[in-house]
Amino acid sequence: MTRSVSIIEQGREGRVRYSEGGRSLDGYWEFGGGDVVAIVNAGTREDWSRMHPWAVEQRAGILRFIADEVIRQRAPACIAEIDEQRGDILLRQTGGGTARATVRSVPPPQAKATAFVRRYSKLKALFAIGLAVVALIVGGIYWAGKKVFMVTAVSGIPLNECVRYGGHDQSRNSGIASLIRTTDPHPVEISGRGASTTASVSILLIPLDGSSAQVVPVASGLNGNSLGLSRIMGSDLHTLWFDAAGLCGVRLSDYELITPEDLRKANPTLDPSWWEDPRGMRIADGRLYVMRIDRSAAIAVDPATLRAADVPVDPSHNGLQTYSITDQLAAGLITAPNTWLGLLSPEELAGEFSVGKYIKAVENAADNKQLRRLCTAQLEPSSDGRYLNILRIAPIADAEYLNAAFLRLGRGSEPLRLKDPDGALMVHTSAPGLQGTLIVSRVDAQGRLIWSTDTGLDRFALKQILPGTDVFAFVGTRPKVEGKLSEPLVVLVNNASGALTCHSLWR
Repeated sequence: MTRSVSIIEQGREGRVRYSEGGRSLDGYWEFGGGDVVAIVNAGTREDWSRMHPWAVEQRAGILRFIADEVIRQRAPACIAEIDEQRGDILLRQTGGGTARATVRSVPPPQAKATAFVRRYSKLKALFAIGLAVVALIVGGIYWAGKKVFMVTAVSGIPLNECVRYGGHDQSRNSGIASLIRTTDPHPVEISGRGASTTASVSILLIPLDGSSAQVVPVASGLNGNSLGLSRIMGSDLHTLWFDAAGLCGVRLSDYELITPEDLRKANPTLDPSWWEDPRGMRIADGRLYVMRIDRSAAIAVDPATLRAADVPVDPSHNGLQTYSITDQLAAGLITAPNTWLGLLSPEELAGEFSVGKYIKAVENAADNKQLRRLCTAQLEPSSDGRYLNILRIAPIADAEYLNAAFLRLGRGSEPLRLKDPDGALMVHTSAPGLQGTLIVSRVDAQGRLIWSTDTGLDRFALKQILPGTDVFAFVGTRPKVEGKLSEPLVVLVNNASGALTCHSLWR
């Protein structure tokens, strides 16, 4: 069975995701100190028993695979120490160049104790010096105040993927949302393990109507490991619901926070445990749907009153869907009966889109670095009506667009059709190489360019395309600059005019 490990960076920390056969589990990583390059926490055995029972029996092998992959991908000069019970993986610098690293388990307590006894005589010699240093530190605190030794909060970073909420219209109740994580102010951490640090969570709301983005504080003092499964469920057009170490919502009319306590008050006769486990919650049919983990019962929450009512259990729900960039990309569209407008490379024109070949009404676009030209084709339906035979096909003009494709609203759908004039949107890359940015262009049904706008996002670091009939949102970073972190951005492009607005995800 194919398995993989992906590493997601979020400044000096991030997430590690292990995937196997359509199932996955998330861990948390952060940079260490001293000879510890990084620390990965995949969750305790108790956490896995509760959330990932399928993985418990192979826990040791999974932890070893995660360690091997992190070393292979990011730390080839390190070895890993694994604490199987706690799920901690310490990556230590070996100083051995790029020699193949090995994985070893954390020494048992008695081995550590033996090593400590051997070092004890040396520690005694340093004890007197340590007392003097402590006295100096205490005196310094008394003189300068505790704030000297406090690390203040810095800009928050995205906790997970952005989500589009509300409808496709440009209203206050429609927009882009992202959970934001900020490290709380804390004393200077000497050990490098971050044991004394906690995190705060806020939710960022970017309305599509052009009004200012809103940051709504949710909670502080949270254990960072508890945020690995945080997610935004979506909106019921009144409230945006999400899981950030527990169920929360933001009322879109006034940005007030909705908590489980509000739901308990609205449903005094309902068992309070309904609101304790967000794993069985999602937005369905415009309402917050809550299902018992054992699938024994389900309720739905009325958006206006927050009152819950019994509904049938829907056992078909298998977790949140994941989307890729190519879900929003198509190779062409039907512009008139038996007429097709496409974006094709010379290789595609000579291959699967050549005369005599059969295509579907909707063809997916490959996300690669090919130069493509706008082409028009005459088609004839096959005898069973399932395919279209290419009778004639040729480029319209000489202009070439790198990695070009038409935009659509979702997987399997046709490209979005625009009016006044009739046409479509396409994306392409400004230039080859590391500095290529994402460009959005509008063309009419004959392939004539109407407008183009440069989003300023690194085309090949693009994270998400969030489609809409009025506005498309693109999530990514600026092109890399040596010595600097690339700023994560949400860029909104108006489908009719190409007007662009940009919002930072550093908050």
